[in-house]
Amino acid sequence: MVVAHAASDTVGISLMRSTETEAAVELVRDELPDARISFRDCYYKIERAGLLEFDMEELSERVGREVDTDIFLVNMSSYYGRMVVSDGRIQIFADILPERFRDLDSP
Repeated sequence: MVVAHAASDTVGISLMRSTETEAAVELVRDELPDARISFRDCYYKIERAGLLEFDMEELSERVGREVDTDIFLVNMSSYYGRMVVSDGRIQIFADILPERFRDLDSP
């Protein structure tokens, strides 16, 4: 018997416990109330449908010092979804094929 699995639109990230992570968790709680957050020993797991987004400027304000994408990524232990790292922002999308490439894939 073959079991078909439906595609999931859930994205997630695991962040090791740190000052930056604690601030990121609070940022998600405040701005993405539909996100699921769980604490597992030494790291947080954050999940959400569609998109997770972390703005380094907002994160820096909460921490009280500059937090850039490199520092944020050092705290990351894993993620699932399509990650896009740009200047000052980290986004994790559920769609694996970016919108800009969808027309190129059609016959």
